[in-house]
Amino acid sequence: MESSFLFSFSLASLLGIGIFLIFASISIPTKSLMTRIREGETGPRIGGVAESTIFRALFVQISKRLRPFSGDLEEMLRRSGWKFESEIHFHSRRILTALMLMMLLILCGIAANVVLGLSLGFLPIAVFSVLGAVLGFMLPDIELNRALQKRQTRLKKEMGFGLDQIYIFLQSGADLTEALSQVAGMGIFGQACATIANQVSAGETITSVTENVRKTLPETAEFDEFLKLLRTGLIKGEAVQEPFRERAASMRQMLVRHIIEEGHRAKLSVTLLTIVFMLVAVMIVTIIPITLLLFENAL
Repeated sequence: MESSFLFSFSLASLLGIGIFLIFASISIPTKSLMTRIREGETGPRIGGVAESTIFRALFVQISKRLRPFSGDLEEMLRRSGWKFESEIHFHSRRILTALMLMMLLILCGIAANVVLGLSLGFLPIAVFSVLGAVLGFMLPDIELNRALQKRQTRLKKEMGFGLDQIYIFLQSGADLTEALSQVAGMGIFGQACATIANQVSAGETITSVTENVRKTLPETAEFDEFLKLLRTGLIKGEAVQEPFRERAASMRQMLVRHIIEEGHRAKLSVTLLTIVFMLVAVMIVTIIPITLLLFENAL
């Protein structure tokens, strides 16, 4: 039993890792790695984006060659609030997650063979481990997209209340920059408003300030419209109280609709879970005793 376990583990591991390294070696020309080795004052080092270690540089190159990121990765990370610390961290996470899931599926397959007595064989285990590596490789991309969506939803929610507060301060006689600075505590929207107010007060142009702030947040049509109103109010000196009030009212209505939709989805989920538990209970009470009875009669 023990020798069979070790033999299956060795074959599955070697085949799974071998397939992964074959794809990696095909996708990374040797020349592209060697040209990154630079001679410095302290000796050879890895040049380019991965200045830290050879393994990290290798992970980054494998990730980029296997599936290049569509778009500007640094911009996406910045807009997501730096879900991953850097591009190197993102690409390294791809490879590490792929390797971890691959090894986990190998161990699960071997455990199924040894503990449950299933004769899966090393080839199916290796195939499932490679599929797990592909899934693990894609997980950081999924996490990044989810982080962007959550941050965009959060920005819209905070704008519904932040715009209302700005309108109240403007109605009380405060100027636009002062009103913006008063909502600094309202999440990422408040931080953006405070940044705009501080930089404009320091003499920066409103166009460059709003453009820089816009690059730090997810692409949101409502926020872009808000920035246009700010430029109109600060450059042309036009009154923006009523537009702010109207935008705040519409975004609060959108927030209310979102809450109602979430409530309906939660109710539907609870109903489905209840039905599933009822079906499982019925199967336990009826099907399992019948199956045991038929099994005993067959014996």
